[in-house]
Amino acid sequence: MNYSVFGHLKGSELSGIAFKEHVHRKKIIAQLSAYNECTIPELAEFLNISIPKTNELTMGLVEEGLVREAGQKTEGVGRKATSYALNQSSCYFLGVEIKKYKINIGIMGFDKTIADSILNIPFPFLDPHESLDAIIKEINNFLDRSSVPKEKIVGMGLSIAGRINVKKGEVLTIYHFEDAPVKAILEEATELPVYIDNDSRTIAYGEYYFGKKIYAGNAIVVNLDYGLGTGIFIDGKPVYGASGYAGELGHIPLFNNEKICLCGKKGCMQTEASGVALIEFINQKMSEGSNSRLRTVLSNKGFLELEDVVEAVRLGDNLAIEGVTKIGYSLGKGLAVAINLFNPNIIVIGGTLSGLEDSLLLPVVQSSIFQHSLSLVNTDTEIIVSNIHEKAGLLGCCLLVRDKTLGLV
Repeated sequence: MNYSVFGHLKGSELSGIAFKEHVHRKKIIAQLSAYNECTIPELAEFLNISIPKTNELTMGLVEEGLVREAGQKTEGVGRKATSYALNQSSCYFLGVEIKKYKINIGIMGFDKTIADSILNIPFPFLDPHESLDAIIKEINNFLDRSSVPKEKIVGMGLSIAGRINVKKGEVLTIYHFEDAPVKAILEEATELPVYIDNDSRTIAYGEYYFGKKIYAGNAIVVNLDYGLGTGIFIDGKPVYGASGYAGELGHIPLFNNEKICLCGKKGCMQTEASGVALIEFINQKMSEGSNSRLRTVLSNKGFLELEDVVEAVRLGDNLAIEGVTKIGYSLGKGLAVAINLFNPNIIVIGGTLSGLEDSLLLPVVQSSIFQHSLSLVNTDTEIIVSNIHEKAGLLGCCLLVRDKTLGLV
């Protein structure tokens, strides 16, 4: 595929008019991605260039196959203008989401729609090398059975928990190998360019562009899963920080306890406000004699998953509700710090525990935020629970690949 907007991936250097036109083409794609369909006059107004020049650039994208005619719509009195949209089948982007006990794989078309996917592939973690081999096997199996031609896949994204060096493609926790970074291993195995990112950032990207609303300002998306992380958007752009580790809310030393966090420090927010903390609390209470329907689940499986706790809450299990209330209060305390620092327009609570929805989790978190943050600041921040829940991670992973490939982020 020799699309002009991907020229920079092959080392092409542009200058002058060619560079400006390249930038305008990418802006057209970004605008069509945000609004689904636009007319030439609408695109010209957005780009602040002439209608003839906009038409020339758009027709170039149509000829390449990246953009298609989407129909007619009325503009002004009695006039109908052709609207344009992104062409799904022009190229595709592969996303792989690695979770604690499962893998999700999907292929996204150029227009942000999922063309193929397979969810909840069982993934019992073994030795890191064996696990990575298993991941590669699942990816190749998926590509072999998919109806999407592999030659049309432009790149692959990997979403995984832990500290990720985005620039080098290194996973500095589970899959940290001295001989080669994970990025290089995956690129050799799949013959695709690979982009690796932290799971909290991919979830945030998914929430930002596929959630309840499109946000124009500053947002914090919370990944409330087994761990705790955030994705931060400032003026609509994801924040990476100097080294790519921005958003580690879970490792703020907020609590005066003796609990050792996975990072090796004591008192991290994650030790009191995360899925691991929730399961530890429930297990401890049951060992002390508290009764719960989760006791049967634990006996049958040998371990508890967050989905088990969510289901127990829905069924009215008192211990599960007590545990969620406890971590919700601790989460609100930490989010109060984030609100005082960033003064965001909105905070979205995502991740597996967003499956608890508004009725229980949200009131506890909001009450704690109001108690611990400046009222002058928190009144301007809307707190909501995700409505796409666990879908956000795979959607964000695929879209990040597309936007990184296009140079939009």
